[in-house]
Amino acid sequence: MDALLRAFWGMIPGSAIALPYALLGWPLLAARRRRRMPARRATATAGVDCTVAFVALMVFCLVTMPVGDSADSTLDLVPGADVTAALASDGSLWQVIGNVLLLCPLGALLPLRIRRLRTLARVALAAVLASVLVEGTQYLIHDGRVTSTDDVLLNAAGATLGAALSRRGWRWLDAPAPVPVAIPLPRRTICEAPALSLRVPRSVWDKRYAAIAHPERQ
Repeated sequence: MDALLRAFWGMIPGSAIALPYALLGWPLLAARRRRRMPARRATATAGVDCTVAFVALMVFCLVTMPVGDSADSTLDLVPGADVTAALASDGSLWQVIGNVLLLCPLGALLPLRIRRLRTLARVALAAVLASVLVEGTQYLIHDGRVTSTDDVLLNAAGATLGAALSRRGWRWLDAPAPVPVAIPLPRRTICEAPALSLRVPRSVWDKRYAAIAHPERQ
């Protein structure tokens, strides 16, 4: 427990360094996005993205920080062993709570920006894959941590819990649907050709008859 608390206290300097960058990147990213979207949505999406980047960086630093004096990693693949030990009289409940809260913010924020994660099952699956990657990295770098199946399950449960809490606001940052515009039908104008009259005027017939009947007058 003391080693775990030292790891959390060691995150304070890293948070103090990364937080100003996240706060500075928020308005800069929002100003860039205002060129192609409304100001309110640009500010909101930029804030969510900067928060996700900050939390992901803190999680990465936390899970890769060495714990204890041992340089070896321990592998425990028995489900429920770590939880049972943590709930015992000499165990630490804070370790279970920490594993649940580790991916909870990411589970709550990522569905707001990634539409493919907008089901609890997909969030849980993505959390399991991310947790397996994290636990495998811890085991390979030999940072003195325990790589266990319970950590993967607790991390996935925390991400799913965060997604369930933010489920009603998943569509809050979506672009509004385009308003349908009624396009009037083009008017069909039919041009009628002028009728040709085959009727010969009477005056023409009179002239032709006079020329035939009285050729001497011509």
